[in-house]
Amino acid sequence: MNKPIIKIGSFQLYCIFLQAQFGSSILSIANQLNDTSGTSAWMACLIGGGINMVFIYFIWLLVTKAPQSNVFQMIMQRFGNIGGRFLLFILSVLYGIFAYIILTNWIFTTNAWAYERTPAWMLGFIFIALCTYLTIKPISVYARFAVFATFFTPLFIIFAIYTMKDSNIYNVLPILDASPLNLLHGSFLVLWALAGIEIMLVLPRYVQHLGAKKVLRIAMLSNGTTAVLYTFCVFASMIVFGTEMITYIREPLLYQMKAISFDIIERIDLIIISVWILFVMSSFCSYFILFVSSIAAMFKKKEEAPMGIVVCCGGILFIASLYEVDVDMLSFIQQYIDQTLTAVSLVILIIILFMIKLIGMKGIRKS
Repeated sequence: MNKPIIKIGSFQLYCIFLQAQFGSSILSIANQLNDTSGTSAWMACLIGGGINMVFIYFIWLLVTKAPQSNVFQMIMQRFGNIGGRFLLFILSVLYGIFAYIILTNWIFTTNAWAYERTPAWMLGFIFIALCTYLTIKPISVYARFAVFATFFTPLFIIFAIYTMKDSNIYNVLPILDASPLNLLHGSFLVLWALAGIEIMLVLPRYVQHLGAKKVLRIAMLSNGTTAVLYTFCVFASMIVFGTEMITYIREPLLYQMKAISFDIIERIDLIIISVWILFVMSSFCSYFILFVSSIAAMFKKKEEAPMGIVVCCGGILFIASLYEVDVDMLSFIQQYIDQTLTAVSLVILIIILFMIKLIGMKGIRKS
């Protein structure tokens, strides 16, 4: 008896895209952009969102080539055992590194702000165990989790607006502080923060009923929403602290919320970091699913997330996370490696799309 096809609704798809992009960099993005773009950092977010739309369009074109399966399975079918496995191996390594960076950043930040006495390996183990559970379950479970996490997003906006009561408008002046080249450099840094839309590569069969053009519109809307959220949070941090102070604060958004105090609630930053875990889990799961699915396709598995491969991939990331990362190394990763990975991911997917079209054109000529 055939299993019923799982379908993802429009709002669920929007939440999956939003949570895949939003979260992992929201606390520290203002610090990352400050060195390159200065008071124009919030403008770099908007420009980065526009550039990311081009990336989304190419991914969408690739997704339309595999409406009945996923892109990884389609790569094995189109390029054969050797070529397909070679491309999937590169992609699996790429997505595994993405997931590792998100995991390492979360462990470091959480350990520094909230759980200083909790061993880092324990945090990593619990985090990976929860994400492994979400990955093993049907995609509809992950979709519902993304919807649940999305409802907490307004908390960041509300508390950021509240902290702006101590703002100084001169902290964001002059508006065009950075040169066009530095502004463009900052916008490429934002592409890492907006990364995650690649989750679309494993969703074709679940969103086929929506139509290809509607999926593209939802992806563009999610990207626009995320870019606006990042823009506002960076602007809020800039107007409160100014460029000189942000240089010394690694998580400016979290730091400014630490100053919020009510009569019955202290340390709002601990509430924020607890909510932030939901967003990081969503971002991590998107790349963890891609990591697992690309390896599953290499072994020609019909399932996108076989339990054995999921557990093995989770174990690899857990072992990798045992290596202790300091502030300098994490800053280096975020400043240089993140940009490189994003660029490599885009180039590889464009090359695959071009090769598929080239193979199709040769097939038409032969026929």
